[in-house]
Amino acid sequence: MANNSDFTITNIERWRLNVPFHERCAHTTDIRVPGWSVVDLYRVSLASGALGVGETLDNYTWGSIEDDGATAHIGGNAMDLMWQDKLGAGLQMAIFDAVGQTAKVPIHRLLGDQHREACPVSWWAQDMAPRLWAAEAAAAEAAGFTTMKVKARPWFDIEDQLEAVSEATSDHFQLDADFNGLLLGVDHAAPLLRRLEETFPVLAIIESPIPQDDVAGNAALRKKIASPIAMHFGSPPVMTAIREGVCDGFVIGGGASTVMSQGTLAGHAKMPFWLQMVGTGLTTTFAAHLGAVLPQARWPAIPCINIYSHTLLTEFEISGGHLQVPDAPGLGVEVDWEAVEGFRVADDFTRPAPREIHTIHWPDKRLSHYPDGSYRQDFLDGKLPGFLPGVRLERGLDDGSDDFDRRYKELFG
Repeated sequence: MANNSDFTITNIERWRLNVPFHERCAHTTDIRVPGWSVVDLYRVSLASGALGVGETLDNYTWGSIEDDGATAHIGGNAMDLMWQDKLGAGLQMAIFDAVGQTAKVPIHRLLGDQHREACPVSWWAQDMAPRLWAAEAAAAEAAGFTTMKVKARPWFDIEDQLEAVSEATSDHFQLDADFNGLLLGVDHAAPLLRRLEETFPVLAIIESPIPQDDVAGNAALRKKIASPIAMHFGSPPVMTAIREGVCDGFVIGGGASTVMSQGTLAGHAKMPFWLQMVGTGLTTTFAAHLGAVLPQARWPAIPCINIYSHTLLTEFEISGGHLQVPDAPGLGVEVDWEAVEGFRVADDFTRPAPREIHTIHWPDKRLSHYPDGSYRQDFLDGKLPGFLPGVRLERGLDDGSDDFDRRYKELFG
């Protein structure tokens, strides 16, 4: 049995990695979420000899910590620290992993009573042309996933996209669509969503169809459509969301303390949720440990693991849309250290922002050119018409060619 002194932190390391995106979706992710390839890998050593591992996405994860703040915890007791969300994603995860190894129990045993042995996990796709959504969905099914969460955007024809996915997948495959408020109001959202529901059985959960702070609008919309609505926990205040009936379930993410607290409250309200904790196989596995003890974590988690060319693990498998919750101590996974070494970069590495050309092709043949994604705000403000039949977006990434340079200067000076 471990002694209290075994949980003393003897060293904390941070390795910065640049994990390439999968070639299947790299063009889109390099434009939409380029910083997500930059991963800070934390390694925490305890007096017991345990080496815990965790990760933070430098440009996304819910929380991070400066190097000085991290190393200040050397000499501290990991048991006293592991529930502190202020540690940031990677350091907290690594401490949980090291504590579990020292105590010889899987992380989920540190969290509570195990409710499920396998957790549902979803594929993830950014806004893409219909054929690319279809390719993502086909790849998802081939990899053992049964659901895909997508970013539904007003610069693509949503009906063409859903039709393409329906044709590329089996009848049991489902798609969850995140509108991020871009349907603007119940007057626009209700007729469009009803039409999509009637035409495309593949459509399952709708996330944030209109702005979440529109309490009356969301409550009215929920009564007008059949699909369950998911909203990010906390906006509007959770008790308002429950009392006014603005949604059917939640999107929950954050540190261990936050997730357990919010997940427990959702459980009391009998409202399902999906865990949104983005990263490689490390984060995906940590989310599975959390989902294992939270009964209402029954909607597919969104780790976005499929955007990476490598999981950072020696083994990772999704079967029947679920990830088996490890029973081995700590995270219960084996890191592929050879791959990690190959992805390692300088500790201060960042990805420069390349030049881009975004062109909206309107149904009437007009073209609107932008040097970035700033048109999103114009759609949110209602300045541009949204979700028109036949609309599409074309994106170009600076490839270093003279042709791109000439076109960029012609358009934007």
